[in-house]
Amino acid sequence: MSINSEFFKFIFVSFLFSCMITSFSISSVVFIGDVVEYAKKLTSYSDNNIKLLIQLGALNLPKMLMEILPFAFLFGGMLWTIRVNKNRELLIMRTSGLSLINISIPIFLSSLLVGVFFVFIFSPLISATQKKIQKIELEKLGKPINSLLISNTGFWLKQGHETGSEIIFAEKLDTKSMLLQDVIVFRFDKENNIKEKIKAQSAKLNENYWFFDNTNFTNSNGKIFLQKEFKIKTTVTSSQIREGFSNPETVSLWNLYSFIRMFEKAGFSTNKHRLHLYKLIFFPLLLAGMAILGVSFNLDSIAKKPLNLSLFYMIIVGFIIFYFTKLISALAISGKIGLVLSAFFPSLIPIFFALFFIIQADEK
Repeated sequence: MSINSEFFKFIFVSFLFSCMITSFSISSVVFIGDVVEYAKKLTSYSDNNIKLLIQLGALNLPKMLMEILPFAFLFGGMLWTIRVNKNRELLIMRTSGLSLINISIPIFLSSLLVGVFFVFIFSPLISATQKKIQKIELEKLGKPINSLLISNTGFWLKQGHETGSEIIFAEKLDTKSMLLQDVIVFRFDKENNIKEKIKAQSAKLNENYWFFDNTNFTNSNGKIFLQKEFKIKTTVTSSQIREGFSNPETVSLWNLYSFIRMFEKAGFSTNKHRLHLYKLIFFPLLLAGMAILGVSFNLDSIAKKPLNLSLFYMIIVGFIIFYFTKLISALAISGKIGLVLSAFFPSLIPIFFALFFIIQADEK
């Protein structure tokens, strides 16, 4: 085995170990914060025990871990470089003929591999755990969950509230005017017993109410009566209907593309879901970019920067990239910029600056 391959193996393993340390440290802090937040949410629930709080925190951990992973790799890269500088391992690699670009390649590749693993393994896990959290919140908090289903026969909308729920079926839905046509409503009490069935020629969403025209009521005893106009209070909004309610993170990676195609065909906005899909595609590249950016800050040990100053720079850079990503995501969802560009661009920023710092350090 050549010296270079030995160095590549050493870099690969030691770098991932550093990232494991930073990932564990940051995720531990996030987990504790989540448990505290859930404790605040569940203060009114009588069975608010530590087991439930830990369960909720653990269920949310895959999602939070994927969100913090780029920043864990940013700090992991910095930690790795500080360690190899301190142990003079970087100097040994340089004197053995490895350029800083050569040293960065196994770091970039290992980060890509971890990113691919998280996209294909963790992303489906996140969708499952987020659905479980929603179910627990519904049971413990009575939090209403609104949902929309599209079928070959029409549209099914479920809305929940304090006194029960309604399932609304419509053969046609105009997402611009929020007008339903040929409507059937099934009303349930809190125990999920059916209270009445309502047929209407049309229904329109306006200011927290569904307004029905030419309604035909059938109560639980089978008694039928007519009413020209009727309204039902709702927490559903027009934007929720246009976006299909579903949180992109609750849709499995394997179902995401078919979900997007189906909802677009029905006339719904899928910007959030498309952006989520593109972010997953570019996630490995973002992770690799953040890793080599963290490494590049201290490759100059060359660098005479104090540790606390490097850490300060890393925190500032992390915040800038985080808020910049949030900003362009919001612009993309509103249609101001392209969805692919908004998902891809955050990956380019750390890679560009990392290459700049590495090339500069290599020339010294």
